[in-house]
Amino acid sequence: MRYSVSSNAQVRVRFAPSPTGWLHIGGVRTTLFNYLFARKHGGKFLLRIEDTDTERSEQKYTDDILSSLKWLGMEPEEPILYQSKRFDLYKKVADDMVSKGQAYRCYCTEAEVEATREQMMKEGKKPMYARTCRNLTAPPTGREHAPFAIRSKFPLTGTTSFKDMIRGEISFPNEDLDDFVIIRSNGVPTYNFVVVIDDIEMKISHVIRGDDHINNTPKQMYLYAALNHLAPPDGDAPKVPMFAHLPMILGQDKKKLSKRNGETSTNAYREQGFLPEALLNFLVRLGWSHGDQELFSMQEMIDLFNLENVQVSGAVFNTEKLMWIAGEHMKKADPTRLLKIIQTDFGKCFSGVSLPRLKEPLTIELIKHIQQKVKLVKEVAEQLHPLLEKGVMPVDSSGLKWNKDADTKQKVKNGIESLIELGRKKLLGNNSLAEAGVGHADIDGILRGICEQHGIKLGDFTGPMRLFVTGQATSAIGLFDLLPILHWSDIEERLQACLKA
Repeated sequence: MRYSVSSNAQVRVRFAPSPTGWLHIGGVRTTLFNYLFARKHGGKFLLRIEDTDTERSEQKYTDDILSSLKWLGMEPEEPILYQSKRFDLYKKVADDMVSKGQAYRCYCTEAEVEATREQMMKEGKKPMYARTCRNLTAPPTGREHAPFAIRSKFPLTGTTSFKDMIRGEISFPNEDLDDFVIIRSNGVPTYNFVVVIDDIEMKISHVIRGDDHINNTPKQMYLYAALNHLAPPDGDAPKVPMFAHLPMILGQDKKKLSKRNGETSTNAYREQGFLPEALLNFLVRLGWSHGDQELFSMQEMIDLFNLENVQVSGAVFNTEKLMWIAGEHMKKADPTRLLKIIQTDFGKCFSGVSLPRLKEPLTIELIKHIQQKVKLVKEVAEQLHPLLEKGVMPVDSSGLKWNKDADTKQKVKNGIESLIELGRKKLLGNNSLAEAGVGHADIDGILRGICEQHGIKLGDFTGPMRLFVTGQATSAIGLFDLLPILHWSDIEERLQACLKA
């Protein structure tokens, strides 16, 4: 089923999170699809903070949402709308609906409503409000001053239908729908009520959200009709937006990801060192596809994205694919940009000695090699620290092969002495072999020549040197690449430590 966007109406979409927890990765996927849709059609991407739950909403969560969107490069283009600042408006609209017969005051207590629902379940009926107060013209005797909720006066017959841009026609028999609350007895407005008022005011043309909201849509359709008078007079947006409900993101266990699971929050991925473009690339493939293409730049996503290729079934979160995509984007990243991220987010990986050395030209050269073998910015930082640190790094040499053969160990040490002597000769007053014109291929030939001279295998020779020179059991940068670019004085100091092992 194909849908097109009207050329005479500007696309306006929104992301509307509740600041009751850290920004969930599923929320980022919803943001991304809205953002791409707006960009594709030359529209606007807006942000609304749905903080009507005053008990659970916290400023730290709002700050997290804003900082996460900034990190991901998807910031709103108009001022943010905060629902908590609009309670007076919501109350006025609700009172207006009551005066027009579109809603009514409900004096039933929570206990009474729950008791009715339980009785309906016992009778095999669908549990819903019994509409006890629907036709009241005055408060029940004895409850004249009691608190009351305000409920929508939902139609009792007929069908509420809408055309979903992903799922096609969806219908709900009105008899199965409740007279839902729009203002609670404590004066707090409900989600379905305020979202319609805000979407009308924000001139939202398309509502793109998770499929857990499908059952909310008929309620909102009723409110769009009831609040038609609130529509802006300029006609820039349709009275009722188009709806598109996205498939849920599922864990490996095929269950919905939890918002309060720290491992699925956006800030957790930043702390682990994922590049934002890698995370977005991964998320765009959770429910959407463009042939067999797996890797996308942001511009490619904008150019290619459409709702027609969004699937209906849930999308499984595959960690292995995420890591593969992260690695592919890492290889293509600008080393200078990676350095800035390291300085901003991962300074804690360095000591008072290695941190200032990040500013040296050597660092960029090291990053160029390291980024080809790792997936996360944090891994780049962890690999850099021992290479920029001064002096000998403590290492565990107990696992080296030479410990099993004293003769081989001595030959390796003799070879290292030859390398030290040869390195000094080639420096010619330079700080590194690279400055003296010695590169990867030259080092390859030098090391192989030393191995042949001393009768040792290349792997036996390079293993101990790699451990002591890099200061790590596993290094993302090969010895042939590392020996030319590190300051020779640092290399020699660590090779001398290797000879003493």
